[in-house]
Amino acid sequence: MIKYLKIGSYFLKEVRYYGYLLVLDNIHLLLLIFVLTSLAIFGAKHQGIDTVGGISLTSYVWYVFITELVMVNWKDQHLIDEIKGGSIISFLNKPISFIGFYFAQTFFKTLITMLIVGSFCAGVILLFTQQFPFFGIMELLLFLLSFLIGIAMLTLVSLIIALAAFLLEDSTFIRLMINKLYFIFGGLFFPLDLYPQRMKSIAQFLPFQYYLYAPAKFFSGGELGFFWSYFPLQVLWLGILTGIVLAMGKTCMRRLEINGG
Repeated sequence: MIKYLKIGSYFLKEVRYYGYLLVLDNIHLLLLIFVLTSLAIFGAKHQGIDTVGGISLTSYVWYVFITELVMVNWKDQHLIDEIKGGSIISFLNKPISFIGFYFAQTFFKTLITMLIVGSFCAGVILLFTQQFPFFGIMELLLFLLSFLIGIAMLTLVSLIIALAAFLLEDSTFIRLMINKLYFIFGGLFFPLDLYPQRMKSIAQFLPFQYYLYAPAKFFSGGELGFFWSYFPLQVLWLGILTGIVLAMGKTCMRRLEINGG
């Protein structure tokens, strides 16, 4: 476990010197948050619009802040490229799992990037709205737990797509399809509460909402009842995705050894 934590510490050292580049790379997210916040203020003050589908405009801005923070900072194409390029072979004779390495590398890099970029975006929202989602200590801790599990789930999905590249030679098309499903069934721009009942029913059987919609809604609303309604399913999906990744990883390593790796 310690050796995987060290992988995250390496990226943290890079941030000390190149952290400003992370902000510049995500300037479009800052602009998006600025536009949404401005529209929310304009709608509330000049158009008399207080809610969107029963959600306050300020809560909606915070909701989109969380979902966009996750997706905009998610860079997983390198996983497909590295596995296609044969990097997996270098782990055959090393005391470290290639799944553990790529998971730790992607997870910690994404988490650290989100913390830095998210601080700037949250500052923009607070500057204009002067409102922060109401949180007690318990709600804040539960959100952080759910948020971390969500990032872990997203990392596992990316590993599944990347390992599929090893089996199918190229899984970029799978990545593109999954990214489109995030928009629809993950609640990227709009909470699933606004969806027709049939679409909500479909989303219930997919993992996407448990690392986008659910943590974002809990952050913007902070209702413990809602948290306990989705958290067990989030943990269940985490276990399912972990099992799939481990099974695919063993299959890949077995094929490498059989083929003379």
